[in-house]
Amino acid sequence: MKNRKMGPILLGGLLAGAVLGSGVIMLPPMAEARLGEWSVVAWLIIMALGAVFASLFARLAVAYPGSEGVPIAIREVFGEKAGQLASNYIICAVFVGPVAVIMTAADSIAHAFNLSTAQISSSAAVIILICAFILLRRVTFVSTISLIASITIGLIMISGSITTISLTPVSPLPIGQPDITALGSTLLLLFWAIIGWEIIGNYSMEVCNPKRTIPLATILGVSTVSIVYLMAGWAMHSIAKSNHGSLNVAQIVEPLLHGYASFTVMLITCSLCICTYLMIMGGVSRLIASLALKGKLPLILAKTNANNAPSSAILLLCCIHILNLLLLHTEVVSLEGLVSFANVFFLANSLIAVGAALKILKSPVVRISCIILCIGFSTLLLFSSIWPLMTLVVVSIVTLNLRRFQPFAFVKK
Repeated sequence: MKNRKMGPILLGGLLAGAVLGSGVIMLPPMAEARLGEWSVVAWLIIMALGAVFASLFARLAVAYPGSEGVPIAIREVFGEKAGQLASNYIICAVFVGPVAVIMTAADSIAHAFNLSTAQISSSAAVIILICAFILLRRVTFVSTISLIASITIGLIMISGSITTISLTPVSPLPIGQPDITALGSTLLLLFWAIIGWEIIGNYSMEVCNPKRTIPLATILGVSTVSIVYLMAGWAMHSIAKSNHGSLNVAQIVEPLLHGYASFTVMLITCSLCICTYLMIMGGVSRLIASLALKGKLPLILAKTNANNAPSSAILLLCCIHILNLLLLHTEVVSLEGLVSFANVFFLANSLIAVGAALKILKSPVVRISCIILCIGFSTLLLFSSIWPLMTLVVVSIVTLNLRRFQPFAFVKK
């Protein structure tokens, strides 16, 4: 079977759907509640940083292509151990992080259909199995699903925002002085709206003509994400001026969809969460398969199916996620704990990657942006819980002190 590859539109749709994720549902109401008239300005700042963040990883993906992704560039800049450290960080994060994404989708279904706690866990398990089936198909099939979801969601959110703003027109520009403390803490919160671009490199071998496709796809993805977030933030500000009660994204599409707004938001939440899960799982499963081929993980994890999907790595990650659901259901771990753990490792991986970009890319503007991102990610790490930070330290020490990174190198094809 011929291995079909993605073009700019398919990759752009995959990126946009994944980066929007559940953030577009949760973050606009939070930003408005914290900042009021300064919320739209905060979104402008974050989207500008997001564009730089995406551009950095796109450039690294083009300069250092490979299924392993950004760790290839990190190895070139900081050496073998730093590259392996970045790989270990992202794998540790994906062991638990996507479970929180799927639970968000399952929880939205539970609210729509009044499901019990046990049924929420069961729904999450079913969603994971469906995602596993999709991931085992060709990458073009996965990206097509994300593209359709991104276009549909983008049109609904933008149309709903325009309708809301036209009915209650409010200037997005602030008049008074900002609360610097509130602005700073909210900007840290909104950093999550730009997390996800670091997976671009893991798909560099799945696209045709990477030097053209990756930059174009990044432009399409960044444009889509920025427009949706900025319009949603402005619409939420308009709603807040006329509604002094609790805020939620359903209020943005309510003037457009009326009684179907809540159900539509549930569908949007599920679609975006699934898109995020598919992109992260697809990227990291390719990373695991690449490491297995190099002898750094058991060779069985390098196995691919007829669609060239890294089937063994996908099934391993899905099994780990099902186990996490069981631990959540029995209250051995909490969802907050899983999120905190994943956040620390995602941030640590991004911090190393931005450091590599700082050394590789020579543009003064890009370097200043890299420094700002490094400061932001470092600050976020300081606000993390102690146990994930201790785990991060342990993983770092073990990785950096291993003399060889090929414990499975004796296994031959």
